[in-house]
Amino acid sequence: MLRKILGAFTMKKIIAFCWGLLMVCGVNAQYREDWDTYVNEFSDHLSSVMVDLAFGGSTEARLRPNAIIIRIRVDSIRTNGMPAENQLKKLNIVEDRLVEQLTGRLQAMYTGRFTKDGKRDFYFYSNDTSNYRLAIAEVLDPMHISWLAKAQTDTGYSNYFNVLYPGGKQLESMKNRRVVDNLKEKGDVLTAPRKINHFIFFKTEKDRKEYAFTVQDNGFTVENAGKEIGVNDRPYTLQISRIDKVDYNSIDKVTLYLWELAVKYSAKYDGWETFVVKEEGGR
Repeated sequence: MLRKILGAFTMKKIIAFCWGLLMVCGVNAQYREDWDTYVNEFSDHLSSVMVDLAFGGSTEARLRPNAIIIRIRVDSIRTNGMPAENQLKKLNIVEDRLVEQLTGRLQAMYTGRFTKDGKRDFYFYSNDTSNYRLAIAEVLDPMHISWLAKAQTDTGYSNYFNVLYPGGKQLESMKNRRVVDNLKEKGDVLTAPRKINHFIFFKTEKDRKEYAFTVQDNGFTVENAGKEIGVNDRPYTLQISRIDKVDYNSIDKVTLYLWELAVKYSAKYDGWETFVVKEEGGR
């Protein structure tokens, strides 16, 4: 689960930050969207994804087993396949109008968009797909936009998880960015080295020991190792630390190394924590 800020103290105004699994609320009245974006790099092209990370595990998803996918072409693109600057305002208007129409007419939920090679796909999930093409046409035809659309049963939410939802490395980087942005807002000198704690959970004590030996060779210190009583899946805990910077590139390099090593041992890397470091005289 998402770790909370652990503490705030006067000396250096220490604040701890950790990331774990994203939590979602179950009913519509409490549902909280969790939007984020990321980019995939290919040889000479990019794909850009915007996704509501909260949708997949929510009750709202289970109430909407049908995917509605709408594709439009972008009139003008850059050499990497992304929309040209002069297209962004129009694309935002298209998106807003589609969301308003489908959420209102079909009680659909907008879950994200995928952009590549001059094409933009919008993804919705709904229980009602009756007249979905008419609803789309009422938005796009008056704007003289050519479009394709399909609706399909998707109880496994494969379109959401396989197209929109980030992979493990991407998700770790997104989590890191959010924490680093939080630190930056608090006036942190991101390039100042400081102690960073990391948390990993294992299925077996043997895996934990081998992991610990490996990371110690890379300068990490074992802070704590224990076992959570009553936990069946990955009960063996490990807390390690090292002095590092927390700018985007530095923390990504550290955490992705630990995450990949955790995958090798069927373990779960559960995030990191540190404290705010400010310049002398900073508040």
